[in-house]
Amino acid sequence: MVRRPEEFREKQGIDVFLRHRVNRLDPKAKQIEVEDLEKGEKRSVGYDKLVLASGARSRRLGLPGEEAENLFTLKDLEDAIRLKQYVYRRQPNRVGILGSGYIGLEMAEAFRLRGLETTVFYRGTHPVSHLEPEISEHVLKELEANGVRFLGEHKPVALTTEGEGEIVSIETTKGQYPVDLVLTAFGVVPNVEIARDAGIRLGKTGAVWTDEGQRTDHPDIYAGGDCCEVHHQILEDSIFMPLGDVANKQGRVAGENAAGGKATFDGVVGSQCFQVFSLEVAATGITERVAREKGMDIGIQKIEASSKVHYMPGAKPLLLKIVFERPSGRLLGGHMVGREGVARRINTLAVAVQSRLTVQALSRMDFAYAPQFSAPFDPILIAAEQALKKL
Repeated sequence: MVRRPEEFREKQGIDVFLRHRVNRLDPKAKQIEVEDLEKGEKRSVGYDKLVLASGARSRRLGLPGEEAENLFTLKDLEDAIRLKQYVYRRQPNRVGILGSGYIGLEMAEAFRLRGLETTVFYRGTHPVSHLEPEISEHVLKELEANGVRFLGEHKPVALTTEGEGEIVSIETTKGQYPVDLVLTAFGVVPNVEIARDAGIRLGKTGAVWTDEGQRTDHPDIYAGGDCCEVHHQILEDSIFMPLGDVANKQGRVAGENAAGGKATFDGVVGSQCFQVFSLEVAATGITERVAREKGMDIGIQKIEASSKVHYMPGAKPLLLKIVFERPSGRLLGGHMVGREGVARRINTLAVAVQSRLTVQALSRMDFAYAPQFSAPFDPILIAAEQALKKL
C-alpha cells in the first residue's frame, strides 16, 4: 500500500523477497531456512542480527464451517479485497458478525452503509466490553440507532452449511439465525511458532518476550510488532496489545538496536480510539474494573459536558470518566465518548497518565481556549476539579 519492493531496493538498498516463507530459525548457527513459494526451492540464509516481525493472525474458534467461502476475517488487505469482491459478486442481504471489538463494529457500520441487515453476536452483555460500562452503553445505543442488531450473551456453537458448503445460519447458545455472510472478529493470535520452536522465550501472554530495547532472550535476535508483548506502564506488567502505532514504535527500536543503536521503548498506557457511525470513543490508562481487580484504592469521577461552548454551532455532549489513585490523586485512566472532540482530547489525558500527573496538577493545566473549540473550563479540567473533592 505504501511502497513497492523496487522502491526499497532503489532508494534504500533493502532487498524485499515477497512470496518467501521462513520455515525454521536456528539461533546457534545464526541461520534461517527460507522457501521460495513460487519456485518451491529452499535455501539457508545467514544473519548477524535478526528482527522477528512475524505479526499475528485472526483468531478462529475451530467450529466446522469456518473454511466456507462466505466466512471472512479482516486482518490484512487481501482479506479486505476478498470480502469486497464477494459482496459485489454475490450481493448478500444478511450479515452476521461474531465479536464486538473495533474491527467488528467498524465493519457493522460499513455493512449498514451498504444497506445490509447486520447482526452482531457477542458472548458478553455489551460491545467493546474491555472499556468502561458507561462507554459500552453509549456504543450499544449508537449501534441500535443505526439499525445494527446486537445480541449479547450469545456464544456461537455451530455454523450450519448447505449446498456448496456456504454458511446459511449461525447457531448460538440461544438460538439459530439465518445469514448470507459471516465475519469473525475475535481478535488476533501472535505468530510465534518459529520463535517457539527455536527456543526463544515467550511471555505469559503467549507472545514473544522482549526487554525495553526489543531484545529477545537470545543474543542478536530482536522482535517488534504484533508477534511480541509490550510493557504496560500503569500495570507494570506485560500485555498483548496488537495495535499499529505500537508496532511501528517497537519496530523502529528493534531496527535501530539491531544496527548497533541504544534505543528504548518504555511501553504503553493503553491509549486507543475508534469511531462507530458518528460516535467517537477513546480511552487511555486502565479502567475502574481493572484497578479494583489489582486491589488499588481508587476514586472515579464522571461528568457530562459540552465539546465546546454550548451556543457554538456543532457543540455536542460528551461523557468523560477518570480513574485516579487515592490518596495520591495520581491519574490512572481516562475514558470518553461523544460525537465531537473526543479523539483529540484523549491524548491530553494520555500525556497526564504517562507522566504520572495527579488530578491536582491536571486541574491547574493551562489549556488553550476559544469558544469554537472548548468552554473556558475544558471537560478535562472540570473532571479533575471534581475529583479533588474525593481525595
